[in-house]
Amino acid sequence: MVNLVIVSHSAQLGQGVGELARQMLMDDGCKIAIAAGIDDPQNPIGTDPIKVMEAIESVADADHVLVMMDIGSALLSAETALDLLDPAIAGKVRLCAAPLVEGTLAATVSAASGAGIEKVIDDAMSALEAKRVQLGLPSLSPAPSSAALPVPDGDAQSLSVVVKNPNGLHVRPASKLVAALAGFDADLVLEKDGKCVRPDSINQIALLQVRCNDTLRLLARGPDAHRALAAFDALAASHFGEEIVPGNDAPAATAQVGSVSGQAWTQVPHLTVPERQSCADPAREQQRLQQAIALTLADLNALTALAETKFSEDIAAIFSGHHTLLDDPELCDAACEVIRDQQCCAPWAWHQVLSALSQQYRELDDPYLQARYIDIDDILHRSLCYLQGTTPPSLADIPPSAILLADDIFPSTVLQLDAGRVNGICLRAGSALSHGAILARQSEIAWLCEMGAAVDGIRSGEPITLELAARRISRR
Repeated sequence: MVNLVIVSHSAQLGQGVGELARQMLMDDGCKIAIAAGIDDPQNPIGTDPIKVMEAIESVADADHVLVMMDIGSALLSAETALDLLDPAIAGKVRLCAAPLVEGTLAATVSAASGAGIEKVIDDAMSALEAKRVQLGLPSLSPAPSSAALPVPDGDAQSLSVVVKNPNGLHVRPASKLVAALAGFDADLVLEKDGKCVRPDSINQIALLQVRCNDTLRLLARGPDAHRALAAFDALAASHFGEEIVPGNDAPAATAQVGSVSGQAWTQVPHLTVPERQSCADPAREQQRLQQAIALTLADLNALTALAETKFSEDIAAIFSGHHTLLDDPELCDAACEVIRDQQCCAPWAWHQVLSALSQQYRELDDPYLQARYIDIDDILHRSLCYLQGTTPPSLADIPPSAILLADDIFPSTVLQLDAGRVNGICLRAGSALSHGAILARQSEIAWLCEMGAAVDGIRSGEPITLELAARRISRR
């Protein structure tokens, strides 16, 4: 048995990662303890070796304890905690270099399925692989090809299902599948479009990129093959633990009809490009960036909680997904490298890295994934505000019966809108498949996007009408 300890500079971040990880658990197969932040109200960001030691001790009733860490002093605090522990407990502890969010989720699923410590660590360390594949980036540790897998044949049995989950097999349904197929005395392989993986890791399942309406096949051979196939069939029938609304089998934009009227409001938060400035102290700029990332991660935890309170767990997953995306050490490392090599300020370096990632999303073929570019821009805007000491326009200033006009709009902005004051959103660009559009529909706020020059020249306070079916703006 393997238990986990989460070490983070931010108490909110640590609790948020722990909450996400516990959603992956179906039983008591893995305990999770959290050591995050420090007990100083004025300076709460940091790590405490004593907290780490106590967290490890609280879950030491296992064969091994795996410690997941974010950045900087988290590693130092964990190493100090090992020196403070009783040697018998310290001998059970392994420190993991995997990214905090993705690694913790992968390790939790692996540990809960009964995997040994080496398998748990391997799954955690491979947690970024699926993201790299999806973004078209080169693999850091290539997974075995389908040809290298010993695919069951001969007396093997198989069962195919059509996945109806709107967003395919993302983290939660994938974790249910790993748990459902764990423990069977059988050789199991999942196959989609000729590509095969072992169903014992959410990372491997993610590499299949199973979308809505894809056919997924389980091949099984061994004494428990029939039971494994039955478990797979039952889980697929329950949509892998997700509630599916009939007639909503795939993500799609909902056609809108009618019209809405109101006052134009153009002071919508938008992404600005920071100027390139030289810096005399690159180490200080790198530290500033790390602090901005930590504060942004804490914000995303708060946005996740707000989304769950206003709407549902599925909607909250939008912002927990933002958290997962930002909590990728490769992003911070890449920006720190730009700061060091080009002797430039943190805002410009960070903009270079994240805007390149946003562009990669824009160039994807899948319209649903392509629309995720605005999520990257949202994260970039929020973190740049922390780096530059600026704040976006107050959403409290929006007048009654407002219609927001902008080039595009961040999902976090839409989440925080008061549907009692905002009648509609009209964008020069944007996408009907974006998370902002999804949130607008949840709030019953009218949404028009890709309107181009039709929004030009409209000023704040001007009365306008959005004719939704005709996709037209009328000025009164």
